[in-house]
Amino acid sequence: MTATTSSLVDARGVPVSNCQPQSLDDYETALLQFHSYFGDPTETLAQTLETDPEFVMAHIFIASALLTMTERQYLPLIREHVEQAEALADKANAREKMLTRAARQWMEGEWYQASLTWDQVLVDYPLDALALQLGHLTDFLRGDCFNLRDRVCRVMTSWDKSVPGYSYILGMQAFGFEECNQYDKAELVSTTALEMQARDPWAVHALAHVLEMQGRFDEGKTMYRERENDWAPDNGFAFHNWWHLALYHVEHEDFDGALKLYDEQILPGDSDFSMQMLDASALLWRLHLQGIDVAARWERIAELWARKTGTENGYYAFNDLHAVIAFVGAGRFDAAQEVLSAVEAAARANTGVTRMMAQDVGIPTCRAMIDFGQQRYQDVIDQLLPIRTLAHRFGGSHAQRDILTQTLIESALRGGNLKLAHNLISERKLHKPFTPLSQRFAARLAA
Repeated sequence: MTATTSSLVDARGVPVSNCQPQSLDDYETALLQFHSYFGDPTETLAQTLETDPEFVMAHIFIASALLTMTERQYLPLIREHVEQAEALADKANAREKMLTRAARQWMEGEWYQASLTWDQVLVDYPLDALALQLGHLTDFLRGDCFNLRDRVCRVMTSWDKSVPGYSYILGMQAFGFEECNQYDKAELVSTTALEMQARDPWAVHALAHVLEMQGRFDEGKTMYRERENDWAPDNGFAFHNWWHLALYHVEHEDFDGALKLYDEQILPGDSDFSMQMLDASALLWRLHLQGIDVAARWERIAELWARKTGTENGYYAFNDLHAVIAFVGAGRFDAAQEVLSAVEAAARANTGVTRMMAQDVGIPTCRAMIDFGQQRYQDVIDQLLPIRTLAHRFGGSHAQRDILTQTLIESALRGGNLKLAHNLISERKLHKPFTPLSQRFAARLAA
């Protein structure tokens, strides 16, 4: 029998309408997959819809999860599920209608409005784990570190150990603390989350960020290796955690170790997944800045981006930057310029957050990478220095955006702007005083 009112609730007591009882079980499975990155929640619920096509939450879940992938290629499928959810509005409850509205807002480029709608859902349903994670990921993609922390904090009084999924919520809170530079709190909360649920790659990730930002790279290596069986095998987020481990190797000037992780774990085969490709591009660029020959890897990652740029150029500026990085690394400047032109067009044509991202950060960062590839180091400085402290506006984490600072330092060194180089290296040494990479920059300045 299908319930057509809010007579059913999920495992946290949040009302769910218009579904068969088995579909509710599938929803819980998908939610666990979404939290843990073990398994594919969209695939799980696509199968559910074959037998329960009017399950509103399945349509909402699939559309919303795909939106967090930040790729234009998924928009037709996203639109299909948003419209299916809208067509079932007469059978949906108030919460589901708000979630549907948020998905449409995000789909149409109104990311900030979607964020506010998810907040509205959480005011009424603070135990809505799906809305909370969607909002959390939106905050990350928009570079809103304060809401990344505070969205979770606003509902935490409703959560405790008795509520299913509590450990994953702690993992989200820990990452928010870390991005707000509250490292002690982030470490405590992420450790608590992992004590409750060792197989939580997001909590591992939050702890990795703490160790990264504090320059505790030996601890980071140990933490990742000791926990590897929990976060790595068969996990959809493993490539990014491997990337963090590779960063520790870079900081220790173990460039061969970083390349080994690149080849074996970060991009072992071809990928169509922008988040994985941007991690690969970012690691190669860091090595490139240090004069490391990455051989044919540039051409391979550039070719992967080339397969996507016709669809993806100008959609999300953070991805665009990393496509430009790959093309510049491979010496494909025409392709890099095409991406930049698409970002410039997005700054003119888009609305809301995505227009701001393109205009304020996307254009200068893409231009700077092209300038660097063509050895116009003062132009790199002119592009990056004014927006360095604003770069959070196009998303990413402190660790990811450090690529801009490293490019600035290298441009100042190569361009002979030694006073600026001294200024930037002094800042880096304060934050990460004991890492060989910081000492490497300082030694090059002294030389």
